[in-house]
Amino acid sequence: MKENLSFTCNNLEEIKTATSQLDRANLVPLKIDDGGVVKDVENFKGIYNVTQGKFCTAVIPYYNLIQHKQYFDNFADSLNKLGINFSMVIQQQGNRAFADIEFKDRNLKFEKLNEEFTTGIRLINSYNKSTGICVMPKFTRLACTNGMVITRMEKTLSVKHHSKLVCDIQVFIEKRINHIISRNEDLKIWVSESIKDSIEWRNTCGILAKLFKQIKHREEILKRLGIDIIAIKDKKTKKKNVSYVWTDKTKKKDKFTRWEIYNAITHYLTHGEQITPHIENLFQKRAEILLTTKLEKMPKIEVTI
Repeated sequence: MKENLSFTCNNLEEIKTATSQLDRANLVPLKIDDGGVVKDVENFKGIYNVTQGKFCTAVIPYYNLIQHKQYFDNFADSLNKLGINFSMVIQQQGNRAFADIEFKDRNLKFEKLNEEFTTGIRLINSYNKSTGICVMPKFTRLACTNGMVITRMEKTLSVKHHSKLVCDIQVFIEKRINHIISRNEDLKIWVSESIKDSIEWRNTCGILAKLFKQIKHREEILKRLGIDIIAIKDKKTKKKNVSYVWTDKTKKKDKFTRWEIYNAITHYLTHGEQITPHIENLFQKRAEILLTTKLEKMPKIEVTI
């Protein structure tokens, strides 16, 4: 079985067929070899990925192991019972699984801002404790189909598997659905403020350097703003000295709004090549910092032009 899988599903039957191909895991007893004597480890159990034939991690005895299929199927079942029209993109990477749900008839329009978004949910589960049971709002900006995952909204929830909240996964799911499909006032405020907020282009480069230290990612984001990176490696120190230039000087801008910078990031995360689900989710959190923090409060660095 491949560790990395991806499926696009448009109905409940397709979802259940896809989730049947996701990895399964079991809680297993742990044993230790104590000088040739095999003993039980009583205060821990192990999670074993049955599909991959690999040990994942040690956990406490009352850990609630949630199967990827169980989590995603139950969520889809609940949405179906509520009569909500949706599609689901399911991805598995290693011991993590992601499901992006898009509601097909619940678009969000901000008339005064001239912006429209599709609404949805991102679900995450893991077998190696790298994440808990995660439920977070996801929006897609229709103007450029950029995916936006927002974790700072009140609706977002990440719960550890040993929590009592996930003992009954169905009850947990139904409570989260009722909460997450409600109002989206926070997003409206953040978009409105970010459109008004602007900063000099050199400082834009500095902010992005703080958020995205790897040049290959920062380069792709700046390219979407019309800026190129020139990196020269010092022969002695092996460090890279970076400077920034305009791709086309006739299109040079003095300032960028926070909304423009944020959309350059989400465009790369949505449309860029070779972005894994884990990296995309990690970078969405960094992009969110920019969306929800006024530019004068963002950390900056000096940049070379």
